[in-house]
Amino acid sequence: MEQHDGTFPEIAPWASPVARARISQVAADLGGLWADLSAGGVVDAVEAALHGHARQFDDEGIVLYAGTNVMSEAARRVAEAPVGGRPSMGWPGEKYQAGLDRLDVLEVLTPALMARLVGARFAEVRSHSATMSNLAVYTALTEPGDTIAVLPERAGGHTSHHAVGAPGVRGLRVVDLPYDVDAYDVDLGALPGFLERERPRLVVIGASLLLFPHRVAAIAEAVSAAGAVLLYDASHMAGLVAAGRFQRPLAEGADLLTFSTYKSFGGPPGGVIATDDAALAEKVSDAVFPGLTANYDAARLAPLAVTAAEILDDGGTYADRCIAVARDFAAALSEEGFTVAGQGRGFTDSHHVAVDVAALGGGRAAMARLAEAGVYLSAIGLPWQADGEPDRGLRIGTQEVVRRGLGEPELRQVAALMADLLLRDADPATIRKAIARIREEARRA
Repeated sequence: MEQHDGTFPEIAPWASPVARARISQVAADLGGLWADLSAGGVVDAVEAALHGHARQFDDEGIVLYAGTNVMSEAARRVAEAPVGGRPSMGWPGEKYQAGLDRLDVLEVLTPALMARLVGARFAEVRSHSATMSNLAVYTALTEPGDTIAVLPERAGGHTSHHAVGAPGVRGLRVVDLPYDVDAYDVDLGALPGFLERERPRLVVIGASLLLFPHRVAAIAEAVSAAGAVLLYDASHMAGLVAAGRFQRPLAEGADLLTFSTYKSFGGPPGGVIATDDAALAEKVSDAVFPGLTANYDAARLAPLAVTAAEILDDGGTYADRCIAVARDFAAALSEEGFTVAGQGRGFTDSHHVAVDVAALGGGRAAMARLAEAGVYLSAIGLPWQADGEPDRGLRIGTQEVVRRGLGEPELRQVAALMADLLLRDADPATIRKAIARIREEARRA
């Protein structure tokens, strides 16, 4: 084995100064391990990191991050990691490898369940993320140099919709859709002229922050008239869509639906592409395999199938709780003195809540202070902020806390504690203890 001099290697020298500082701190903490490298030492370090993270998030913290969730016990029981290490290439019956017949059950059952949930004829479930699903759509339907139209970043347009992400990988020109701040949606009046002028091949809606449904039918009519294809990225809304809540994008006119399978859906990480159009389905499927994946993690499909079946059995109860808790939490935050988005429309029709904290130092500063106190969420841009303005909002999702058994009473306590911290300058250590008590009481209930 090649010898090393005991110096930890440089990691990502191209990263930002803030990221490099944190990387250097972690590397310094690992310096002793690196100098005397052994499997046992690495195991100890990894286990300590995992256990510490679990204690921080699962035992003591309140996780309001909109991009996370935990799987059900039944889904976790069938998450067989060794299966993911078995190569699986091609359709059932024509695999490149032998001996995978049992896994054919997963590869037939899971897409059928996913398609049924979202009201589609076809579902491609082999993508490892929604970003990869979006890239598969771009690969299937566009050529380098084509234009796609997407929501502005300040209105929740995701990285995988913008040139810095997957469209840049595909070599696409990206333009921002006209946006109506008051409607929290695409500007329908300006849309036809915009489409005639920009001539996009693909229009992408769906957002990282989505308080109210898109007016999909009207958008789809304009997009179709312009000869373009409409993609709805339901990564954050998938659990609500699958439960028949919020909206049904394909039924309302979207040509394609992509989404994450964790977040509000509550399954394992991964991505899905769904459509009613057989020709589109074949194109995106070919883009996924053999275009963008070879072997994929077949272990995902078992907990994904179980999660899908649980959503069918649930009848929308979980989704309804997520929405109800979000509305009540938003109202509680407003009563405490926060500026909460959407107040004139009942705050939210989804499990998302947005708070404008520009007056409190901005989203990232407020996020960091809340993390000190054991409340975990993310900063985000808001539709009304100026171009170039740092994220002024906090984004909240209720999907994980509801799954963990927290409801309106507990989150009203959290709202008061957040106000104590951010509006009344309470000590984060004191708030952290109170947050841990709320979690402990919820576990005992």
